[in-house]
Amino acid sequence: PFWIFLILPFAQAYVIFLLLHLVLLGCGSFLLFSRFASARAAFIGAMTLMLCGPTLSMLDISNNLTTFAWIPLVLWCGLSGASSIACGSAIAMSFLAGEPLFAAIGAVMFALVRRRHLLDISLTAFCLAGVTLVPFLAMIAGSDRAGATAPEEILRDSMSPLDWLRMVVPGTTAHELFIPIVYIGIVPALLALIGLVSSVRTRTARPWVLLLALCVVIAAGRFLPLVGDLLVKLPVTILRYPARLVPLGALALVALAAIGFDRIPRFTWLTVAAIVLIIADLVPRIAPLLHSAPFDVHAVPYSLNIGRDGKIARSMQPNRAFDRRVWISGYLNLFERRFDAWTAAPVVSQSYINVYAAAFRRRDVLNSMSIAYVLTATSRGVVAERNPSAFPLAYFRDAAGRIFRPASLAFTTSALFVVLDAPSNGLVVATQQDAPGWSVQIDGKIATPLRDGVFRAVRVTRGHHEIAWRYRPRAFMIGSALTILALARMLLSEKFVKRKWHGKNFDRHPKFS
Repeated sequence: PFWIFLILPFAQAYVIFLLLHLVLLGCGSFLLFSRFASARAAFIGAMTLMLCGPTLSMLDISNNLTTFAWIPLVLWCGLSGASSIACGSAIAMSFLAGEPLFAAIGAVMFALVRRRHLLDISLTAFCLAGVTLVPFLAMIAGSDRAGATAPEEILRDSMSPLDWLRMVVPGTTAHELFIPIVYIGIVPALLALIGLVSSVRTRTARPWVLLLALCVVIAAGRFLPLVGDLLVKLPVTILRYPARLVPLGALALVALAAIGFDRIPRFTWLTVAAIVLIIADLVPRIAPLLHSAPFDVHAVPYSLNIGRDGKIARSMQPNRAFDRRVWISGYLNLFERRFDAWTAAPVVSQSYINVYAAAFRRRDVLNSMSIAYVLTATSRGVVAERNPSAFPLAYFRDAAGRIFRPASLAFTTSALFVVLDAPSNGLVVATQQDAPGWSVQIDGKIATPLRDGVFRAVRVTRGHHEIAWRYRPRAFMIGSALTILALARMLLSEKFVKRKWHGKNFDRHPKFS
């Protein structure tokens, strides 16, 4: 429900946004677990999944949490025989939640439990999510995900099989950046063990055992050379940071716990005791993940002047695995509208990565990228070093290579406007990445876009000019059209039309008039 951010202040909207997805996770889990366990067991399982460490560790990576929250509902749709439109909508919502890996895993699990009308469901989901899915797929080509990600980056934050024991050991913190707390509670762990033993005779437990085993093996990454080699050699980097699969392993364990609860004597007091023990055990352990403070857009100790007239680059690394302040500083261009040469992103242009890496070896490349500030770590703390030779964010370059600043420069989220008085014929360069979908106009007339390295450029003649670059990617247009068509199909579906037509005929029948 992104509309929440339009009607409420950001801080309150963000908390409500996460809370609603936790509620969605709980409701979806209850429905899913109810398919193979009693209502009491399903409630205990849903509550455990909402409060356990692997789930709440994703609060800082909200797109992982929001997508994960849809997976139980997607699986319930597959098991309950829900309509094709309902199934397709649930899968599409998981993709729209923002984490393609979890959404794809959920879709694969759905396909394994629901074979009927699978093509119809797949087309419905793809078209509904087309507005984001098509642009995402278009971004993959030429990105670091197309077989160019460094092996050490792919296998970073792998989870040793022995580290899974931390799920049942209170007071321990994992070594992984994305899942700092993996504890699920003593009671759920004991119940999961009972469910695991019962899998010998109970068919409903076996898929969850298989899911848990796959998560343990794949999350091992570099700790299992065969798995590590497979992840590295894939033509497309599907999974970075294998430990991100831990929440799916937690889902499997909690499902086994729900099955295990039904294998013990059913006393009312036992249910109440289990709920109280789980809450008393988990809440103190997850407290660090719920640490909060007043919302502050100035969360990093850099002057507001840094990053306003030139880009920022960093030459330091976090001192510890879970450094929230350094992590936030990676999003400066979003946090305080500063210009940043590098922002953490799931998909990055490989050609841009190469240029960015070269900037720290060659001063001319550093200058050409408009990097005016370099943050370095010293014994006195973080220091911002000014680069006076950095090129402007947009500039005119004549035939002799001389650089001139424009008279004015303005940015929006999808456009760039430059006004300049060119002293001669030459090239205007905007130090923003070139990509399919950018068009340029000079003095209101369509011009031929050019490329200067990885940046956008256009040729101008001598004199006064007003230049406008606008971003309208074809992939977004196609995806939007698919989403609109899918919504229209839903509204005009056979059941919807029949229901409306039946209502009209019923009202007009002489017997009821």
